[in-house]
Amino acid sequence: MTKRIIFGVIFMVVVAVLASRGGFEVRESGPVRVVVLALDAGTWDLLDPFMARGLLPNLKKLRDGGASATLMSIQPSSSPVIWTTVATGKMPDKHGIDFFVRFPDGDTGNPQPVSRTMRKTKAVWNILSEAGYDVAVVGWFVTWPAGEVNGRLITDRAHYGSIDKRAFPPFYAESIEIPRRDDMLADLPRFMDFEYDPKRVNPDSRDPTGLENFLVMDRFERAYLRDLYYRRATDKVLDDGPLPDFLAVYLRGTDDVQHGFWKYMDPEPFGNIPDGSVDRFGRVIEAYWQWIDEAVGDILARYGRNTLVFVVSDHGAGPAVGYHRVVADEHRHLSGSHRDRGILIASGPGIAHHTRLDAVSVRDLTPTILYAMGLPVGRDMDGRPLTELFGGQSSARRVSYVASYDEEGEAVVPEPLASEADPEILRHLRSLGYID
Repeated sequence: MTKRIIFGVIFMVVVAVLASRGGFEVRESGPVRVVVLALDAGTWDLLDPFMARGLLPNLKKLRDGGASATLMSIQPSSSPVIWTTVATGKMPDKHGIDFFVRFPDGDTGNPQPVSRTMRKTKAVWNILSEAGYDVAVVGWFVTWPAGEVNGRLITDRAHYGSIDKRAFPPFYAESIEIPRRDDMLADLPRFMDFEYDPKRVNPDSRDPTGLENFLVMDRFERAYLRDLYYRRATDKVLDDGPLPDFLAVYLRGTDDVQHGFWKYMDPEPFGNIPDGSVDRFGRVIEAYWQWIDEAVGDILARYGRNTLVFVVSDHGAGPAVGYHRVVADEHRHLSGSHRDRGILIASGPGIAHHTRLDAVSVRDLTPTILYAMGLPVGRDMDGRPLTELFGGQSSARRVSYVASYDEEGEAVVPEPLASEADPEILRHLRSLGYID
């Protein structure tokens, strides 16, 4: 009996038992659908007051209609590492991604961005694909080069354009329009009161106008165009036939703008921030979160009430002061930094309303998704299924396990693969101070 058939049998048995006991709501045509909205650097320190002001109605509706938690991150605070932990339920020693880059020529030269071929274990979408679910993954960190799934996958390098293996099926991303600077310029007044001049970009702090233009280019333009691409990619996925059983969408720009514009939103911890620059850039972060909230609403409008939604971040954020201050001169344009406490929201069938959880880790999402979809949890996963999310019904919903979803001796490429986008990726990492 094949693995997919075995999983299918297990799933049908578990769903039948749970449905008979009122464990969770099930679609007539199959299990509850799952949507994962991965929003980089989400922090309750911002989202709670934004929600209280009515700025994020879609995220607030999810939180108020479900459960939420402060999500503990892991070290190093490196997005490829953490997002791979979120997607596998395993720590870096097991999944194989331990930083933004690897140094094939030694510790001192020629870094290459990490790639999906280095991952040593299955992601949740691989497990669900093998169980027969229709999956769609959009923009998730460390998914290039695209691997085969039962559905569609648009990698984290697809927005760079003509790169081999940027999507699965092959050429699936060819019809997605890549945003251009004019798209950003048309929308810029929504986010800031600044006459952006890309011809005057200058990172030299002795040129205030040039430095502000550099800040907008480095911390806003790149972020917005990348996220706009993956919003368009998500629209394509949702317009192509039946809705996926599992959808995961990753949007990264919240992290970028928080790194760049925190001091204008929250000048008090920094001091000596000119009023004029606060007027120009003080609303960038909240406006970007509003734009993201609209994306959340657009996605959820496609799905019905029988959809289990997870909103998750890899880590939190805060002002770059004190222990978190920026020390290198070339990174003085940055004013936000990472914190170890992120966010989790869970909403949908069976989820307890107005519940706040503690002791939740980025390791726990994949086991929880498998549990919610009626599949066993891997005993080799470092996370646990968050049974307490489901309205106190854990006694009626026993967790089942398999030893591992990985096959012994699976081939893994020990070093990253190169792509045409590598120089631009490395420039971006250097601008943040992640690599020298």
